[in-house]
Amino acid sequence: MSADHYVSQFHLREFCDPASAATPNPWLWVGDLANGSVKRRSPKNVGTAPSLFQGPGGLTDPTETIETFLANEVEGPAAFALRALRDAPSLDAGRLPPDLIRYLAWAAARSLPVQTLETEWADRFGGSAAAPLVEAPPDGLTATVPRLRPVRLLHRKLGERTLNVDEDPTALLDAGWIPDMTERDNFLESVHVQAFYFQTRWFPRLKWFTLRPPRGSCFVIGDRPVGWGVPDCLDAPPSCLRDPDAFLMAPLLPSLALVGRNLSAPWAVTPEHVNAVLAAWSHDWIAGPTPTVVAEAIRDRGRLTSA
Repeated sequence: MSADHYVSQFHLREFCDPASAATPNPWLWVGDLANGSVKRRSPKNVGTAPSLFQGPGGLTDPTETIETFLANEVEGPAAFALRALRDAPSLDAGRLPPDLIRYLAWAAARSLPVQTLETEWADRFGGSAAAPLVEAPPDGLTATVPRLRPVRLLHRKLGERTLNVDEDPTALLDAGWIPDMTERDNFLESVHVQAFYFQTRWFPRLKWFTLRPPRGSCFVIGDRPVGWGVPDCLDAPPSCLRDPDAFLMAPLLPSLALVGRNLSAPWAVTPEHVNAVLAAWSHDWIAGPTPTVVAEAIRDRGRLTSA
């Protein structure tokens, strides 16, 4: 069974230890959030799950796997866009290159922690299927071809059941049934929808700027490489990006992180606080170019989550 990267390997390679750059197999330092250990690992062995993206595309040609789409249409162009941004003094008028926007949208939606969060959000915020929408879905989303198939549903008290192709899901959704996100097709279709929302609705509304740490400091990356939230809730659903105080952070390099905000006022933040937040919304691991910065981020994560 093959393993697919839910955090892109080209992105992880940017966080390798500089001391390993000239070796045949560069490494980065990975911190286990459960026990605090920090170990050396190859990027090819970090951020993977068995056959996670081997399924058909939910909103595209069903004969094409998402893995193929990600490699050819998302990751390849993003690698070139990142290379161009690396040495740029700042963003061009606060705008992100389209290829980078697309990559960040998929990186935000496809990470394994989001699979867990989707279930938590449905439990916490799920409502009636007939409830009025705050705003209509983005243009283009409702124009997709319906994909009819059985869907596995979960209920907090009643367990699980399968929604058949000819069943109307409205009553079940109103009664608290939600799609089982551990079922691959459910997750892949959700990834498509979330990435579409990020790319066409949420990201274009944000004001973007770059963070560059002072010499001697660097950023880490985690199993949730693009995260968002509001100051008092780091696991809020994407709809929180409507909040004036909402923010999004994406470490692209040890020396560069992107931030999206609704506010344009100056933002005073240290690399240590950024790393603590990045670690706080990660679920299982974080990684970086030195064991020290990873260990410090895990330590500061504990202070942040216990505050």
